[in-house]
Amino acid sequence: MASGALFIRPCPTCGRNLEIHVELLGRWVQCCHCSAEFIASARNETPWIDDRVDRALAEAARYMASIEHAPSRR
Repeated sequence: MASGALFIRPCPTCGRNLEIHVELLGRWVQCCHCSAEFIASARNETPWIDDRVDRALAEAARYMASIEHAPSRR
């Protein structure tokens, strides 16, 4: 029976956050979003996700700034 103690880790494939029971540490788990299988670890093994998100947000901010200052085409 699960204790209810959870930790949150991103899926190494799709990057979505998953709530994983501590009892599953060291075992194979499956992402409920993309069905990828990986070993549940207490250590975040996907630091590239943070970099990718930061780059996407910066690109979105640049795009928003460019359309705010663009002349109207109407």
